[in-house]
Amino acid sequence: MAIKRRDLMAATAAALALPALRNPALAAADELVVGFSYVGTGPLQSLLITNKIPVEMALADINAAGGVNGKKLRVSTFDTAGDPRQAQVAVRRFAEDEGALCVLGPASSGECRVAFPAGERLGIVQCSNSATAPGITDKMTFAFRDTSDELTQFRRLLKVMKAKGMATSNASIIYATDEFISKTLGESVFPQAFKEAGIPVTKAVGFPIQAFDVSAQVGELMRSPTDIVVLGGTIEPAVKVLKELRRQGHKGRMIGSGVMSDPTLPEKVGADGEGVLYPSFFYSGLNERTRSFTARFTEGAKQAGYPRQSPHHTDAATYDILQIYAEAMRRAQVTGEPGKLKAERVAIRDQMQKMEGWNWEGILGRTWFYPDGAARLPAHVVEVRDGKLQLLDSLYEG
Repeated sequence: MAIKRRDLMAATAAALALPALRNPALAAADELVVGFSYVGTGPLQSLLITNKIPVEMALADINAAGGVNGKKLRVSTFDTAGDPRQAQVAVRRFAEDEGALCVLGPASSGECRVAFPAGERLGIVQCSNSATAPGITDKMTFAFRDTSDELTQFRRLLKVMKAKGMATSNASIIYATDEFISKTLGESVFPQAFKEAGIPVTKAVGFPIQAFDVSAQVGELMRSPTDIVVLGGTIEPAVKVLKELRRQGHKGRMIGSGVMSDPTLPEKVGADGEGVLYPSFFYSGLNERTRSFTARFTEGAKQAGYPRQSPHHTDAATYDILQIYAEAMRRAQVTGEPGKLKAERVAIRDQMQKMEGWNWEGILGRTWFYPDGAARLPAHVVEVRDGKLQLLDSLYEG
């Protein structure tokens, strides 16, 4: 069924105005339930709370087009606050108490380390919109993520830098030591990728993620300046480190991982961010599909009163995951009937494992899942240039 753009905009606005995301509730006879483990509070809130906007957008689009198999889709929420223990509670509640067919989330790699095994035991699919730690879905059959892992993306970033003739003779690493993915980046991902690329690492320094002052750690790096300083951390600590590096006179290029790929980076670091590079599997200006998504997201974020009104890659992944679930349910002909719940959860899993044959394209482009549960996605290498995010290159393989 073709839906006009103005009808989709109206449906989105209506969804944002109504309590479409209800919790807790049992599945009604005329609806299919998807659980949503999201981060609405806690230390990751500033980055991930906007994930509610694309859920509402996708929900509006799906239901405006007639729902799934003659039933409305409903999303039930659980705020995990980024806590792995709460993410485990969430998947159990969705599976055992609410009759959910599948779960969108959890977000962080730390949460997934705990929640994914729980979902495996319960026999319910979970698909993360944010987890990027290498191997997080390995050896599981109900765990997926609509992301590329950090090692794959960082390898691509270094490949683009060398192809563009950028200085890469040596590197240093600075990373947050008390957050799971940042620590993984600093102690595993970055060293391995630099070794493979033949780039010697001069120094690696850690700092607490909540540190107010990182001058001492940056001072250690500045004793032996390098062409590259790579940052392992989310946007808030990254901004502190970037500014301090420039204050102490660093002239080389600063780069980051997908964890640092925040659309607000240029405005937060100002002139200090010039030349910063990072990989992302979403770039808002890539094509008409991404531009349209960005415009709708911005309108929804304004209505919700969020300070950040540009979509993050986790927002794009969130929208796509709900659409992927809807398509898997159609192909599996799910009914949501209590007596069929176990079998229909398995059927959704089986359809997602066959996704390469769907020829499906979403906001993130042509997407399917590899046997290890990770998505086949590109790396868009983005550079901060003249105070804006500019696309440097895109790699889909390699």
